[in-house]
Amino acid sequence: MDQYIGKLLDNRYEIIERIGTGGMAVVYKGRDHRLNRLVAVKILKEELAQDAEFRRRFHDESQAVAMLSHPNIMAVYDVSHSTELDYIVMELIDGITLKQYMQKKGGKLAWREALHFITQIMKALSHAHSRGIIHRDIKPHNMMVLRDGSLKVADFGIARLTSAAQATLTQEALGSVHYISPGRPAAAISTPAAISTPPVWYSMR
Repeated sequence: MDQYIGKLLDNRYEIIERIGTGGMAVVYKGRDHRLNRLVAVKILKEELAQDAEFRRRFHDESQAVAMLSHPNIMAVYDVSHSTELDYIVMELIDGITLKQYMQKKGGKLAWREALHFITQIMKALSHAHSRGIIHRDIKPHNMMVLRDGSLKVADFGIARLTSAAQATLTQEALGSVHYISPGRPAAAISTPAAISTPPVWYSMR
């Protein structure tokens, strides 16, 4: 039994069920009892929560992402940072990942449909970059396709604040090797996510 199922976080967010697991966090379906709406709750993994510096950066950068407001970016509603738990509350998306959508379509998309999605991705990244935030893990797995055909960029969990004079979150390059921008694995540096977008376009075509 998952330790968080059934719990009420901060006397507000009820954890209902687990809906996903990533490299940094576990995502749950939850209910915001104050606003009476369903939400997604991303809880930082215990092994990462042991690192105080990582937790601080996770909190600071999550707060920055929460300030983004764009139709093609998954909304962040709340960020909690305590001695016991670190989590982010986001909008709950009724859809599937772009990766799953591509698999349903046989692995490739028609050029018009691919252009439709890549345009939305670029609009989302442009907005984030204008606010000094770089995604750093652009890949089809982190894009959500909604029932109406619109797309939202998700998982800013390893975003970087360009205005902060800080090192990368770990000593290794962050990002997914198939979609990471050229040169990053060797240099372990943060480059604009737009450089990682062409491989996503290529994977759709």
